[in-house]
Amino acid sequence: MAKGLDVGTMNIISAQQEGNETVFVQQRNSFVEIEYSDMAEQMLSRSDVLHIRKDDKVYVVGDDALNFANIFNKETRRPMKHGILSSDEKSAIPMMKLIIEQVVGSPDHPNEKVYFSTPADPIDSDLSTLYHQKTIESFLDDMGYDAEPINEGMSVIYSELADNDFTGLGISFGAGMTNVCLAYYAVPVMKFSVARGGDWIDEQAAQATGTPVDKVTSIKEEDFELDFTTDVGGVEGALSIYYENLLDYVIDLIQREIDEEDVEEGLDVPVVVTGGTSTPDGFTELFERHLEEANIPFSISGVSHVEEPMYSVARGGLVAARSDEEQPEQEEQEDAEAVEAED
Repeated sequence: MAKGLDVGTMNIISAQQEGNETVFVQQRNSFVEIEYSDMAEQMLSRSDVLHIRKDDKVYVVGDDALNFANIFNKETRRPMKHGILSSDEKSAIPMMKLIIEQVVGSPDHPNEKVYFSTPADPIDSDLSTLYHQKTIESFLDDMGYDAEPINEGMSVIYSELADNDFTGLGISFGAGMTNVCLAYYAVPVMKFSVARGGDWIDEQAAQATGTPVDKVTSIKEEDFELDFTTDVGGVEGALSIYYENLLDYVIDLIQREIDEEDVEEGLDVPVVVTGGTSTPDGFTELFERHLEEANIPFSISGVSHVEEPMYSVARGGLVAARSDEEQPEQEEQEDAEAVEAED
């Protein structure tokens, strides 16, 4: 067995193969602090709400955190910011460890292979991803896994472009970052991240409309559509404005990086778009229209949006992990066949 793990700013998702099906486990990567009482802890335990107690506080973690935040009129706290562990959050490491343990579970056998997503260093920020990567790797190794990092953009290529010989442009629009990877026959030609994503959209829309960020996030995740028919003065109108601004920003940086990498002009590649921030209806059409207006030096055969964008990165990690586990078995079989041929 092998597993893939998407370590996202908004959600943490694992993927593993069970028979002919890929099974996903997901938890929201957030928590909220509430006052401790014996009754409160008993009710949380009875309701199977993921939580931990520390001194006179109880921390509700994962999917239930946003519900509790809205009920108690509090802001959720996030272990990650801008795609990596938050240096501003003192409880980041214990909370991340708890969520990862819940999502990925115990290994099925010692040193089970797990590939976990990690962003590339952003080209528009001084942020470094190394500490984040090594910390997550340490969590998983301590659990008994053989953990390997995989670039988030490359994970999209593995997940969605097998039918195109793992050649194309994969873009993961996450909460903390946007990750981009151009690959040719599974070899990365260009990979980078942008320090803007869904969180940036939510923060800008919240500031513009005077609405709490968690409320903006809830509106975006419920029935929001990028149809640009909403009144500009409302939250949905602000979300539309900042979505469009994010797309222009990402496309401009893609164009700049392609020019700097001197990517061959004769390429003809598909573009696949995924990630939680890409889920609103109308996103793909808007992105394709803005991409057509950009001066990309190679041909784009089409823009597609995956059916389950939340699961694409975890699935790509699973593909890489299974391939890694199968490779030694294939080599052993080839060696055995070679010995038989000699005899």
